[in-house]
Amino acid sequence: MIQGLDALVLIVKDLAKQKHFYKEVLGLELEADYGDAVFFKCGKQKIALFSKDHHPEGTLSLEGANKGLSHMEFRIKKEDLKELESKLKKAGFHAYKDNFKDADGNLFHFNLG
Repeated sequence: MIQGLDALVLIVKDLAKQKHFYKEVLGLELEADYGDAVFFKCGKQKIALFSKDHHPEGTLSLEGANKGLSHMEFRIKKEDLKELESKLKKAGFHAYKDNFKDADGNLFHFNLG
């Protein structure tokens, strides 16, 4: 049912420095800049950099760390959404709203492809 990984979202300590690194040093194309969150194209996927304040739930999942993975975004078919959500909720992996967690508490959600 999972078609691919759409995005990795990182909580960063210094958004300006990280934005410079991914754009100027790695040469990734900036797709969107929301001030406290930026998205870069990385092939067919994205790398997003969030300030700690942009995504409180993702920051909480870091368990006190200053930086790290906020969440992953998986691409799925629309027709598979209800089945996957039901399976995850039944198994106790629902986090909040349309977000879920894996066995270690890492957050993820689905993008419809």
